[in-house]
Amino acid sequence: MTRQTQTILYHLLPIAFWLLAAGGALLPVFLLPLSTFNSQLSTLNYFLPAVLVLIAVLLLTHIKRHASAVEPAFLVAVLLGVASCWLPTVVFLILPAWIYLAYRHLIEWRVIWATLIGLALVAIWVAVFVYFGLIETPSLEGRAGVGFFAWIPVGAFLVAYIASAVVRHNLRVR
Repeated sequence: MTRQTQTILYHLLPIAFWLLAAGGALLPVFLLPLSTFNSQLSTLNYFLPAVLVLIAVLLLTHIKRHASAVEPAFLVAVLLGVASCWLPTVVFLILPAWIYLAYRHLIEWRVIWATLIGLALVAIWVAVFVYFGLIETPSLEGRAGVGFFAWIPVGAFLVAYIASAVVRHNLRVR
């Protein structure tokens, strides 16, 4: 492979992955009946967990080698906690985050406690907002049929990020 071809692929393949992810994220809009989609959750509420998870992954993957991971782990937990208000099972992405930090040799007890404190902070604020009537009680009843479909944008964005990171790593011009 020539250097010019490598440079073109370095820039165009991630764009292709993100365009495929955007198309894949829109797939549930076409799979669900329009009345069901509009009544159970709006478009913003549908894509918001995916965006919050993507920001959390970006924060997690940009931790320097010998830096402390306590603050980014806290922020990741807060972002995933907020995303779990719309898609409750997103909170289980904390476990792959811990595995990733252990792989990078950044895990320690302070990081685990920071993530747990971040999740507890979101839970306390949600309880306060529900108590004062600022938000409705998060319920799983209305989302029973949409729960799987709400994971499609999250998965599409995660796969696009991972694929583009791998391509950029392997096609880096040296």
